[in-house]
Amino acid sequence: MRFEGQGVVWDPKANKALCRFENGFIETTDKRIIEGLKKAGYKGTKSTGTAAKDVIEVNEA
Repeated sequence: MRFEGQGVVWDPKANKALCRFENGFIETTDKRIIEGLKKAGYKGTKSTGTAAKDVIEVNEA
């Protein structure tokens, strides 16, 4: 799915970043990220398949 937004979306349950929008969007097939974005109020659209990477995740220790 493809979502539009800006910045980083925080996952309060895991207490870490869920994902980061790059160039105003994120395109992913990761069900955890899709559900997290939907819960946060983002509306997804069908993936166009144009994203170079499936997901850009923030890796914080």
